Amino acid sequence: MRTAMAILLTLGLAGCAAAEVNLNISGMNTLLGSGVNFGNALEAPNEGDWGMTLQPEYFSLVKQAGFKTIRLPVSWTTHATKTAPYTVDPKFFERVDWAINQAMSQGLNIIINVHHYDELNADPVAETQRYLAIWKQIAERYKDRPSTVYFELLNEPHGKFNDAPQLWNDLLAKALAVVRQSNSVRPVIVGPVSWNSIWQLPKLKLPDDPNLIVTVHYYDPMTFTHQGAGWIQPMLPMGVTWSGDARTWASGWADWSWDSTRRLVMEGGKQRLELTYTKGYGGLYLHSDMGVQGYTTLAFKANRAANLLVKCMENKVDKGSKAVATQDGWHDYTLKLSDCGSPDKLTDLFIQNNTNSAQPPILLDDLELRGPSGTLALLSTEKAAVQGALDYAAKWGRDNNRPIFLGEFGAYEKADLDSRVLWTATVRSEAEKRGFSWAYWEFGAGFGIYDRTAKEWRLSLLKALVPKP
Repeated sequence: MRTAMAILLTLGLAGCAAAEVNLNISGMNTLLGSGVNFGNALEAPNEGDWGMTLQPEYFSLVKQAGFKTIRLPVSWTTHATKTAPYTVDPKFFERVDWAINQAMSQGLNIIINVHHYDELNADPVAETQRYLAIWKQIAERYKDRPSTVYFELLNEPHGKFNDAPQLWNDLLAKALAVVRQSNSVRPVIVGPVSWNSIWQLPKLKLPDDPNLIVTVHYYDPMTFTHQGAGWIQPMLPMGVTWSGDARTWASGWADWSWDSTRRLVMEGGKQRLELTYTKGYGGLYLHSDMGVQGYTTLAFKANRAANLLVKCMENKVDKGSKAVATQDGWHDYTLKLSDCGSPDKLTDLFIQNNTNSAQPPILLDDLELRGPSGTLALLSTEKAAVQGALDYAAKWGRDNNRPIFLGEFGAYEKADLDSRVLWTATVRSEAEKRGFSWAYWEFGAGFGIYDRTAKEWRLSLLKALVPKP
């Protein structure tokens, strides 16, 4: 029996359409392997607007470096009419044709997506017909291309889709039906709302289609990967490093605190969380989109007694007066989650200043949830946070019998290069351990692994992605 790879090569050499053979989708995801995004080029309103114009040598460079796939972000809406029949500019189509041909000539897979459809995210109902018309044109134009050409329905659905994920579930089913009219078994990639968030996977409801690959994006912690990025306001401060060993919030928990500062300090030979309330009634606020179940108690230690309001969800439960002093001078705090109404899923935790003025710093340690599900440390290591996020995606993939493609991950150039290399290598290797295909963001711009001015690879980043034996 021929392998999926052999079948794929036969299809590619013969120029057959993907629709002629029903390939196993897990095998097709594996064939994607290691990839790189050609960002800032065809995703710009006009190619070159963002300083990046695709060149033939970029495709050969990617192939020679050992990558298997190019993900091509495309802004179709700036090249399509705004009224029916929503025609895509033929000249722009020819440019996408050229990119596909360049990839095929190098034996590379290529993913064609719909990128930066801001109008759709803002008003899905009003833009539905235009979106479907654009996909009808894409699908029909490339229906005879080999299965090395993958489709991705929409990059990072957000906006109104975040508020009502079912809107996205309904629309992706319609778009898939349009694609399937001309591409019956073409591999199609689709992801969850909230910018393809791993934690929103449970809200993704897919049609009964065996040829779907699910994509997620990973940029955590944003304070590291997007420091100094001008398109994020307020701009995240620079100087944040990533070692893998430093303590950080557990995977899936975000810091939504207000009127307080948090930093890690060494005290007593151990890294602890220093919490300073800068205003009265400021708070440490941890939020989890996915939530957790099977825990009955929130517990932590503080280096002194303090007037705190400890609560979960939105129910206020004053526990500040019930801290228990321990022999080492620390104080134990506990909160029975039943005091919050025993929520089915715990998503919010608060440790709030219970006075109307600022408080001096407090050191916290052993911040954790306890219960029948075990012990969940809310302060973890940076590497463990990566592992936890990718474990969550992998479990969802297994439970739903869907292969996972990590479509974007990367750290912006303003971050420390050594930290970027370590973070990139960690995310890449952990994704591969879980059987994910992946594509780094991106080739030659602000996150780039290739210096287009010097015409050379940034070797340390390249080796983090494609380590040589």
